[in-house]
Amino acid sequence: MGGGTPRRIYRNPPIVEAVCTFAFASESHWNVTVPGRFYERVRESYPEEPEERSVMQADINASPEAPFEQVSLGSAGSRVAFKNKSQVLTISPRNLGIHALAPYEGWDSFRQRCLDALRCYAEVIGEVEIAGLGLRYVNRIILPESTVNLSDYFTIVQGLPAEGFPGSLTSFFDRMEVSYADAPVKVAFTWASDDQVADRAAFIVDLDLQRRGEIEHVDVPSFLDDLRERERAAFESLIQDKLREVFDASR
Repeated sequence: MGGGTPRRIYRNPPIVEAVCTFAFASESHWNVTVPGRFYERVRESYPEEPEERSVMQADINASPEAPFEQVSLGSAGSRVAFKNKSQVLTISPRNLGIHALAPYEGWDSFRQRCLDALRCYAEVIGEVEIAGLGLRYVNRIILPESTVNLSDYFTIVQGLPAEGFPGSLTSFFDRMEVSYADAPVKVAFTWASDDQVADRAAFIVDLDLQRRGEIEHVDVPSFLDDLRERERAAFESLIQDKLREVFDASR
């Protein structure tokens, strides 16, 4: 992705979680000793006791006898998590996840943790083929007012026909996926109102970018930077200067 969006560093970034994920093509090198050996390499940076987490998977089922889709939840295995307060690693036979919870540590720190985690995983597992790379940023945006004009803060809005609906929009949930033309990358964009914040207008802006296809280890740093640049460009394109002022305001 050429050019680049100017890097903005906000005093109060709205990021509640950043996640980098590596998907692996095979789990043939995995065995029960891997979590322990991995922990020996990362325990200085993630000293808290490791914990096992169950992973749920949603399946959509339909048939001629039952043409309406039905969603069922099932177990997709488990992952082992290694933590240091707001910094988390998760590993499983086919995935490595690096998480940064609020307060966000900044891209330079997060990027280095991603590269360090992949290096440690490869040292334990051996030669591992990367089949996909993901970078996701979940933002919670809390505005100073309880009722707002969306166009004052965002470049996109939600609306309904004037006829047939009440006058006030109280909540919404919108999701779309877009493919880039210049690379095997997709972005899933989710935008929704957040009803968990009392007396303030609040929104979730979730940008989940995925690069699919075999990735050489030597290319990971540049591909990771590329995803971050695309995420920045997408996020900045969604917001107005008035919202940027909110991110830079003193608390």
